[in-house]
Amino acid sequence: MTKHYDMIAIGAGSGGLSAVERASEYGKKCLVIEAKTIGGTCVNVGCVPKKVMWFAANAATQINNAQGFGFDIEVKNFSWKKLKQGRDNYIKGITDWYDGYLEKLGIDYIHGFGQLVNKNTVSVNGEEYTAEHIVLSPGGKPSVPNIEGAEYGITSDGFFELTALPKKVAVIGGGYIGVELAGVLNALGSEVEIFGRAGTLLRGFDSMIQEALDKDYTAHGITLHHGTTIDKVSSDKTIFTNHGDLVVLTKSFGQLVEIQ
Repeated sequence: MTKHYDMIAIGAGSGGLSAVERASEYGKKCLVIEAKTIGGTCVNVGCVPKKVMWFAANAATQINNAQGFGFDIEVKNFSWKKLKQGRDNYIKGITDWYDGYLEKLGIDYIHGFGQLVNKNTVSVNGEEYTAEHIVLSPGGKPSVPNIEGAEYGITSDGFFELTALPKKVAVIGGGYIGVELAGVLNALGSEVEIFGRAGTLLRGFDSMIQEALDKDYTAHGITLHHGTTIDKVSSDKTIFTNHGDLVVLTKSFGQLVEIQ
């Protein structure tokens, strides 16, 4: 027998969860469906884990600056593995909380790939469910540019799956995602180069921010390649640009090519 709801949300990210939460406050019976992990992009591979990485990078920066303020501090080692474990446990705590919160509100949750059958019917895991209102909030995924050899790189999602700090990194894209990850990796010890098509980082942002960021990143040792497009990435991690440059990320470096 088909189960009926007042509202069904396909996607348990910020949009879908907000919709069913609000509807439940008005006494509506709701179902939310998620194919991946509850919480969506922001909680799992977006702003929340990124902020954890930013705090780690900020701690590294403060430690490196401490001697200038009279502190005798020496960093003997840094464990990316421990940082990743702590970050992943923090995220798991949030997703586990969501499970209990939905149960408390009386909202049903199904893990599976929801498909819209018609305007009032959703299919998931071989079962059909109906509702007066269906919210489509499936979220998004990183866009991979049409570059030959793009498969040799990773997206921002892959950044959160790294099991070790890469020694050398090429970040393709000078937007805010690439800029944020580049800054984190640089602060934690990676050698970083950014390749962007525009004449500055953060195209479309305030010019004062662009100028300050260019100056700061250069001062911190990040190599900036403005006005640069990537023609090809080879299997040995050689990057071919429109300027005829060859940037080789040697395999022994534990390299990363991040495609934004």
